Amino acid sequence: MTLAAELRSGKTSKGENFPVASRLLEQRHRKPILAFYEFVRTADDIADHARLSAGEKIALLDRLEASLLGQSATEPEGVALREALAERGLDARHARELLAAFRLDVEKSRYSDWNELIGYCRYSAMPVGRFVLDVHGEEKALWPRSDALCAALQIINHLQDCAVDHRTIDRVYLPADMLATHGATVEMLAAGQASPQLRAVIDDICERVGVLLEQSRPLSDDVRNPRLALEIAVIQRLAERLTGMLRTHDPLAERVHLGIAEMAGYAMLGMVRAGSRYIAGSAALRPVLHSFNGHGSRHAAQPAASRSSFYAAMRILPAERREAVFEVYSFCHAVDDIADEPGGSRQERLDRLARWRADIDALFAGDLPRNDLAALGEGIKRFGLRREDFHAVIDGMAMDVVEELHAPSWETLDLYCDRVACAVGRLCVRVFGMEEAEGVALAAHLGKALQLTNILRDLDEDASMGRLYLPHETLLGEGIRFTEPYAVLAHPRLGRICEGVAAVAFAHYAKADALMDKMPRAKARAPAVMSAVYRSILERMMQRGWEAPRHRVRINRAQIARIVLGTLVR
Repeated sequence: MTLAAELRSGKTSKGENFPVASRLLEQRHRKPILAFYEFVRTADDIADHARLSAGEKIALLDRLEASLLGQSATEPEGVALREALAERGLDARHARELLAAFRLDVEKSRYSDWNELIGYCRYSAMPVGRFVLDVHGEEKALWPRSDALCAALQIINHLQDCAVDHRTIDRVYLPADMLATHGATVEMLAAGQASPQLRAVIDDICERVGVLLEQSRPLSDDVRNPRLALEIAVIQRLAERLTGMLRTHDPLAERVHLGIAEMAGYAMLGMVRAGSRYIAGSAALRPVLHSFNGHGSRHAAQPAASRSSFYAAMRILPAERREAVFEVYSFCHAVDDIADEPGGSRQERLDRLARWRADIDALFAGDLPRNDLAALGEGIKRFGLRREDFHAVIDGMAMDVVEELHAPSWETLDLYCDRVACAVGRLCVRVFGMEEAEGVALAAHLGKALQLTNILRDLDEDASMGRLYLPHETLLGEGIRFTEPYAVLAHPRLGRICEGVAAVAFAHYAKADALMDKMPRAKARAPAVMSAVYRSILERMMQRGWEAPRHRVRINRAQIARIVLGTLVR
């Protein structure tokens, strides 16, 4: 008995027009998608086989379906997909709908109008996108936009292969009424180049494909999974480019496809475009993020978070971990606001920090002091977060309240960094799922690197609040014995002082990177983004110099997107 796979055309996922389960997707999602692809590719090749009779094709398709449904085990692709679906709790609906399209290909070779062609795409293309969304746990409300994209991809392929399909299997997907409208005939597909009439049909179809792509364009913003969003954005960009090429190239006279280099280039454009929107916090992609405005009142922390470089790293985490980190961020944002709040007396601010300490203690005692702390309490329980790290953050903020720090010693600065940054890192690495020892070590080095970068970036802002975090020993090394913030910032040797602090920060970045290189990539991605973004800020400050006026160094959306993308695909 000849197996269906033995009749394959030889085409693999790497030979498709568009990415199939690329490395942008998480490995656990790639496995069922690749099993789906192998099943569908096998069935498609059977339906398009030039030497099989219609009866033989239908029989092979039936055998594939029987293997898929567990009625037999003759076809390995059906068995493999059945197992992959069972593993993820998915049904065979989408695969069976595609089989219906392939049976239609065996029996039908012409389409009367656009609506009939879209009806065919409902079974030949749309189930693919729906399956991918289901694998990622996305909402069915996204199906219409996915359907539009999948239909566009299918029709682009019809246009690319219109001459080959007519010549080898006598199949024509160009709607008959559109041919008639423009005075074209099926026989024109046998020519070496498109006639003006056939060219008009191709242009008409490209216009309609453009409408489909407009409908699908928001899809990458709408999905929750950031890696899937990037994959969809790549496919959308490639589809737009191929549609443009079909408007200006003749599919009868040449192969209208993107080369490897060009495909990579347009793929990167798609990723950067999507990544920029994603990092910016588009409405549909925006997870719920909470913050606290002091003690007892709460407001959405999304605007504050989305302006922070930290936010880029938060957004690539899986949903459960991302939400826990958001809650940690909200806590830190709240106590930091108390420390920096103008107008309130020192005692009032210390009292509010004390109330936060009492609230944290209540959460660890199993109580809920305020309803708006429920999510933070859930994160504490789920990820084993530690009370002493929350207390350390509060203690660090109290250091800013008790007195304005003026050139603290390295020892005091090290303690301050441990409390306001490393303690936050210790909370985060537990959410990331890292091993205890390596996570704590990473939090120490990366926390100090990030905080020293912030200190150098915020020199003027801190001075306006009467603070100067540059270490006393470094000032003395340059002959500066006073600690008044503005006087130090005006000193001609400020650049050498800042370079010395930057050197310490770079050393911590290097140690943090060495630790992350030894960790599983999935656990290290979020801190790797933090490291790359903040180190880029530090490098730009070094290039800018330290003389006044010191323009604040920022990383724009596209630059952050490139950093995130590089972390995701490395």
